[in-house]
Amino acid sequence: MTIQLIEKNIRGKKIRTNNNRIDEIIALWNQVPTMQLKGEFFAVYSNYESNFKGEYDLLIGNEQADYPDQSQIKGGEYVAIKVEVASPEGVGAAWQKIWKDEALEKRRTYLSDIEHYQEDGSIMIYLSV
Repeated sequence: MTIQLIEKNIRGKKIRTNNNRIDEIIALWNQVPTMQLKGEFFAVYSNYESNFKGEYDLLIGNEQADYPDQSQIKGGEYVAIKVEVASPEGVGAAWQKIWKDEALEKRRTYLSDIEHYQEDGSIMIYLSV
């Protein structure tokens, strides 16, 4: 399903990483409980070096967070993917499926990709196309 997202500035904690440095990504996620994010929050993937195999910025936060780092969710067209099981393993499984989808890979622009952690506990992934 394709949707339109409006531009948002998300403030939070940011790292520069890639999908081979899972320890760095886990370390960032382990900081989330102490970040005091109220309501919904986002994991924003941006500033891609190339595609999912290269370096990128990962920021976790929301619009109200009081942190100096920020990333912009670019306004535009996105493919929306519901994470079937709202857990870290469920998110990982969704990304594994995305990376294997060659037709989807051809459509991706890598401007910004988002994991949206909603207040009801559900998780959506939005991929810029």
